[in-house]
Amino acid sequence: MLSVLAILTRNELLGFFRSKSALFWALAFPILLLTVMLMAFGHRGSLGTVKVEFVEAGVQASPDTSCKVAIEQAFAGGDPVKADFSTVSNTAAIAADTVRIVFPAGDGPLQVQYDFNGQLAVRAAARVIEIAAVRCSAAKRGIVSADLVHFEDTASGAKPFDYGQFFTTGILVICLMSLGIMSTALSIASLREHNALKIYACFPVPKLVFLASILVSRVVMMLISVGSLLLVARFGYGIDLSLWSVQTLRALPVIVLGGVMLLCLGTLLASRTASIKETELLCHLIHYPALFFGNLTIPLNDAPAWIKSILSVIPINQFVSVLRQVMLDGASLPSLWLPLLTLAGWTALFLSAATFMFRWHKS
Repeated sequence: MLSVLAILTRNELLGFFRSKSALFWALAFPILLLTVMLMAFGHRGSLGTVKVEFVEAGVQASPDTSCKVAIEQAFAGGDPVKADFSTVSNTAAIAADTVRIVFPAGDGPLQVQYDFNGQLAVRAAARVIEIAAVRCSAAKRGIVSADLVHFEDTASGAKPFDYGQFFTTGILVICLMSLGIMSTALSIASLREHNALKIYACFPVPKLVFLASILVSRVVMMLISVGSLLLVARFGYGIDLSLWSVQTLRALPVIVLGGVMLLCLGTLLASRTASIKETELLCHLIHYPALFFGNLTIPLNDAPAWIKSILSVIPINQFVSVLRQVMLDGASLPSLWLPLLTLAGWTALFLSAATFMFRWHKS
């Protein structure tokens, strides 16, 4: 049986590497999705980068150097938005991703020009400029800003929210969902619809061996896809991921366990379907709600408590939660024994049901 398993696994892997569509969805699409999400939301603690323009000297009065420095320092930390400074003429039109600062000719107010209905990053930058300008104005009058308002950090020691890390781990799970649920289920359904599974039944090949070959081959595909995504995220986009660390090694069994769980779920969905269309419908009923409610690329921190309670028991939410705790927060595996045991339970349930319900023929 081991030789049969090896042959079936080899055939699955050869089919994967020969399929341009499979390679695109497994390797290229996750990177493209990560690129889009980072362009939209930015990296650690930042909504993105905004162009901040100072009107050049001579068009209006010479810019107040002290206030200009104060504004630049306000963006030094990049939180909540980063800034790209330049000096321009006041005659040019203002772009959608730009905030323009016009210094008054006399004692008039500082003019901050931007699209009030524009991007979130632009509106956030305008508020940062407002705070910096008020502090500068207070300093000119001999008032130290700390005498008026004192900010005190009451953080509990938790890491700041990092969009890059959040998106990388979420897209990683999306990639595993694509390979584990959509690709696996549709592949089995296609074989059944074209009566290709009858060949395995005539050999005969035990159902468990056939399903095991799918699991083994696609786990290899998953590891290749995950590896390429993490390498591009770390070295291509500079996302703070410790790839060569103990916590990443701890995350590896979590990724494998979660991937196998999704593979078993995909196999279960296709265990008795008679056509590709029927399988697609079942996959879409699982896949698309998970994209929106799986806490993958859309943070659900502000969701109502009762929704969080419901979502917390969904296997995909449990998977991404454990993955982030281990990979990003450095949690140890023994401390997460209960959610890991739950994931293992879901995996055993899906695999048992898929093996019991699986059929070779359409009817």
